[in-house]
Amino acid sequence: MKALVFSSFGSSDVLEYAEIADPELKPGEILVQMKAIGLNYADIMRRSGIYSLRGQAPYINGYEGAGVVVDNNGHSEYKIGDRVGFADVPFANAELVAVPATHIIPLPGSISFETAASVLLQGLSAHFLTTDCNPTKASETIVIHAAAGGVGQIMIQIGKLLGAKVIALVSSEHKKQVVVNLGADEVFLYSDDWRNKIVAIYPTGVDAVFDSIGNTIEDSLHVTKVRGRVVFFGMAG
Repeated sequence: MKALVFSSFGSSDVLEYAEIADPELKPGEILVQMKAIGLNYADIMRRSGIYSLRGQAPYINGYEGAGVVVDNNGHSEYKIGDRVGFADVPFANAELVAVPATHIIPLPGSISFETAASVLLQGLSAHFLTTDCNPTKASETIVIHAAAGGVGQIMIQIGKLLGAKVIALVSSEHKKQVVVNLGADEVFLYSDDWRNKIVAIYPTGVDAVFDSIGNTIEDSLHVTKVRGRVVFFGMAG
């Protein structure tokens, strides 16, 4: 099969499209022929050598995607040709992926392979952050960093569905319009002195801040109320 591989860490220049052996199915796995593959910031960090990777070089990156079942390996609940998606499964940047049956998600015809591959990991992250890390309530005001990113866009929508007031932080006017269209109540650019502007509106602080940047943690703490919560979930900065 063909796969996107790399043997050294670096920029996208280290990637090679190569012929490698097909995966050998283990008990509990299903073979999926890929139709679309998700690309996340974590994949870039793995390729750069910041995050660890399974196996030995040449490495295959990628942890989510969508495609069709080509070998159900005895799992009668899935038929050859079934449309499926998955997340948190390594070696996804390949024609064929061995996917644990526990990670298979059947896809209805109304959801494209491209949509499934782009939304699963980000959607699971957004749901976990807004319901487990901080059980967001209708009375709360929350701040979302990098709100125009994949996770941020979904978090805005979940926050609004839960009835919270959402403050979005973005880096450009174009991204500002994106989050306004998704229902954000307040939007500040990072160049807007957002910290002082939030404090001016909420002098006692907001209920929760979701920070995926990292070098903004001190500012996030500054705008959070006493006994509020800062959820740190990424290191984009």
